[in-house]
This record gives sequence, C-alpha cells and structure tokens, in this order.
Amino acid sequence: MEKKKKLIVLVEDEETLANLIESGLRKEGYTVQTAHDGITGLQLIRDIKPDLVLLDIMLPGLKGFDILKKLYNEDRIIPGMPVIIISNTGDAIEIERAQKMGVRDFLIKVNFNPDEVIEKVKNVFKSEKKDTQFQGVRDAKSTARHILIVEDDTILSDALERKFLEKGYIVFKAFNANLARAILEKEKIDFILLDIVLPDEHGLTFLAQLKNNKDLHDIPVMITSNLGQQEEVDKGIQAGAVEYVIKTNTVPGEIYEKVEAFFKKGQKEEIIK
Repeated sequence: MEKKKKLIVLVEDEETLANLIESGLRKEGYTVQTAHDGITGLQLIRDIKPDLVLLDIMLPGLKGFDILKKLYNEDRIIPGMPVIIISNTGDAIEIERAQKMGVRDFLIKVNFNPDEVIEKVKNVFKSEKKDTQFQGVRDAKSTARHILIVEDDTILSDALERKFLEKGYIVFKAFNANLARAILEKEKIDFILLDIVLPDEHGLTFLAQLKNNKDLHDIPVMITSNLGQQEEVDKGIQAGAVEYVIKTNTVPGEIYEKVEAFFKKGQKEEIIK
C-alpha cells in the first residue's frame, strides 16, 4: 500500500521564497498547500488540519502571532500540530514568545537555505509520535539520539542544529532555561548542550536543578560557554557537567565530535562490564 504523503501548509507572503520552499518540499515527497496572507492561511489550517505548518510572522491581513494565538487559545490544535515559524530577524524574544505557544522550530529569512528547511521538517516528523502529539515521544524502535541545545545565540544554535541533524540526531532547541524544562517534561533527551549565560537564569542554576531531579539527573550535560576562566570551568564540572567547552575556541563540528566521543566511551565501558 502506498505510504500517505505528509501534508504541509505554508503561509508566506513573499512569493519567490514561497515557491522555493514549496518546490523543495514537493521534491522530497510532501504535499504542500500555500497561502500568501494571514486570513487565508488561518482558514486553510483550520480546514485541512495539516501534519505541519510553516508560518511567516510578518503577513498581510493577519500577523503570524495572531494566527498562533488563535490556534493555541481558541482552536487548541497547537502544540499538537507542529509549527515552524519563519522569522525576519531571528529575534530571541520573538522566538521565545512563539515557543511558549508550542512552536517547534524556526527559520530566519536572512539565512535562508532550502536544504535547512527540508532538514527542519524532517527533524520534526522524525521526533513525532504517529498520533502527532506535541513534539512526540521517541518510537521504541528508533535509534536516533535526542539532543537538547540550550542556547540564546541563534546563530550558534542554528549552526549546532545543522551539524547534529546532518549526523542523524533529533534536535530540540531552547533559548532559556524555562523552555528547556518544558521540553524535558515532554521528551526523552539523551544529551544536553548548555550555555551558562541565559536570559532568564544562570546555566549552573538550571544544571543544579537538573541534577537534583531523580528523573533527569542522569542526562549528560556539556557546558558551552564564553566564560573561559578556570574558576568557571571548575564550577561547571563540580556541578555535574561531563565537559566544559569554551565556545570561542570551538566550532560546531568539534562539539559534535566531543558528544560522539562521550557516547563511544560509554559504550566501551558497558562492554567491559
């Protein structure tokens, strides 16, 4: 029996960009319906209840945030229905606001890359349950590792996401500690990359709470920080981090290698046992 194609609604008023995204998604086998204004987009989402929505924030007729509010507060179909927002600026406050309404991920127009759109969409579908509950729970047969990136620098967060997606990971991102906690409540996370300087609280405070939680304390945490003094490094390791990485001295590929080395070391220790 032929596998049913995933249905995506794209709400984007820039026709050139919309055509690029739609073309790329169709080549990957997705069914796409597109709206070029907010009012039409909202009605389309309500009518067909797609498997995923790609939603521009700046739209004529009805802004993207107004659509999110209606879907979240009135229709209550998000966060059950995954949404990826398309942001003009990548503003952290804007993205945090969207994530609080259950938005799964974001794209930044100035950094637009058609391949990145495909990877983000695939990442969402990989991380879902078959019944499309919020952000999903891992399929028992899945071997992909789940990594949570807690980082408010959107450029670095995106770069890390691309690297780990490329290597087959399922990626979750949070721009502050509160959003990280919300993800941890719903997802089985295998590894956390944690920035120290976060908008809402110090990363070590978050780490201490994590280590005191009987359900979460075994999740390995690697600190990624611009604070490179030995005193800061010692504090991070003493708080329970498996490693402390100074961001200015490390590229995303090296961070990936360190994460992989951690898992390989764990596998070797299990074999020895």
